[in-house]
Amino acid sequence: MIDDYKSFLKNPGNLPELISYSPSGRPSLTRRVEDRLKCALILGYLKPGDKLVTKNIADAMKMSVTPVRESLIRLSASSALALTPSHAFFVPIITSEQFNEYMRMRRLIEPELAEKAVLKMDANGFEECLSLCQKLRSAYERRDVYLAHQLNLTLRLKLYIYAGLPEFFKIVTQLWINLWPTLSYTFESDSEDKWPIFFSSLELALSNRDAGAAADAIRESLDKGLRIYLSLLTEQGE
Repeated sequence: MIDDYKSFLKNPGNLPELISYSPSGRPSLTRRVEDRLKCALILGYLKPGDKLVTKNIADAMKMSVTPVRESLIRLSASSALALTPSHAFFVPIITSEQFNEYMRMRRLIEPELAEKAVLKMDANGFEECLSLCQKLRSAYERRDVYLAHQLNLTLRLKLYIYAGLPEFFKIVTQLWINLWPTLSYTFESDSEDKWPIFFSSLELALSNRDAGAAADAIRESLDKGLRIYLSLLTEQGE
């Protein structure tokens, strides 16, 4: 089972920095909380229906409740969280129509980001992304599905940042925030056996510095991921 999200908030690694797209200056406390909660949603630490308690988050991050509540309000305004009439925050449950629409939007945007990135990346960028591909391969070989997911997201974030399209980047990360809590159950039990190694074609495209192939690799991974997700739903009778 995935660890408690409050433990993640204490030690989130470098993903929050990537999510924030390198903002200028020192981020506010509210922004720090918001970015960490976004990562907790993307990584599957929070699932649909989970309630977020302001005091628990504040205690985990060793701060007052004010910036935490401000961040929760901002996340609810962007539909990342839902708010009940009694002012309780929880992870929303998306409909199948919303899920399909979000995936279609990803398919339109992410391949273009990958293509633009390969056209703009320098040697250090390729080296960094290929190093992440190797770490990702190692995680898959060890059947560490949680680490593989985190490395996969890190790879894509770094790649998409190189595209130099910040508004597209924001849309993609918001789509991830909306989608991944729903997908998080696929990390449980033996689900990792159902996931093929999607990154091989992307790794090859990066090695060859082939922008078109990088776009195709992202598109292929999204299509395969959607088919696998739907097959898992069918198996569970949903």
